[in-house]
Amino acid sequence: MSSPTDQGTLEKQNKLSKRSRVSAVIPAYNEEERVVDVLEAIANSTKVDEILVVTDGCTDDTAGRVRAWLQQRPSGAMPVRLFELRTNIGKGGAMAHGAHVADADILLFLDADLIGLQPHQVDDLLAPLLREDKPADMALGLFGAVRGGLLGWWLSYNHRLYSFMTGQRAIRRDLFLAVPGLTRSRFGVEAAITCFVKSDPELKVEYTYLHAVTHPIKEEKLGPWRGFRKRTQMYRQVWGTMLRHRAKIEMTKQRNKAQERIERFGNK
Repeated sequence: MSSPTDQGTLEKQNKLSKRSRVSAVIPAYNEEERVVDVLEAIANSTKVDEILVVTDGCTDDTAGRVRAWLQQRPSGAMPVRLFELRTNIGKGGAMAHGAHVADADILLFLDADLIGLQPHQVDDLLAPLLREDKPADMALGLFGAVRGGLLGWWLSYNHRLYSFMTGQRAIRRDLFLAVPGLTRSRFGVEAAITCFVKSDPELKVEYTYLHAVTHPIKEEKLGPWRGFRKRTQMYRQVWGTMLRHRAKIEMTKQRNKAQERIERFGNK
């Protein structure tokens, strides 16, 4: 006869076995100074089953830092796989690479340069997709106010205003892989995902605030001039992605209307 402790353990194991598997995919380009801190936060969360790091043609020692961190981890720790892409294919391509090799139902995407990320915030971002009652199809993580002065205000304001661009999100794997043009979207990948999901009114999107989490802006990483050029390139790719997506939606609407007219008048 089993004891109450044995029964409790069995119930816990059954509950864990029924929960959807989660793979955290971390696309990284030249983030040797910050990537390990992000990995530590994910590794200490309770809802992630594996971590996939995809270095996107890095020219620094990002992959080396990840390997050194892996060597220090204890046996039996959360599985971590490192994929080193020889050439830079863009953020969208790196995310798609991770999604294709992931062994999970749900994907968690986090930027490799996050500052202040805590394990419980990783779990909070996943919670909307893992709950049993009416789970969400996608959850977006938004930064809370953390940095002072004009820069802090600007970061927080823009992150809320342009929430479709956030790199912190959890999404069903099948839904992510259904997004068209992932590998060629580069910086526009987040906009492509958000536009695709929100174009279907039956899909549920929720938001989670990641208080005290932020990241360095491009001008801080690359210097004022190079950072400004990279930011301009990013915005150009993002808005180009959105315009193409809206054009496709409008074409689909017009095609559906034309089909409806054909069917209506053809039946008379």
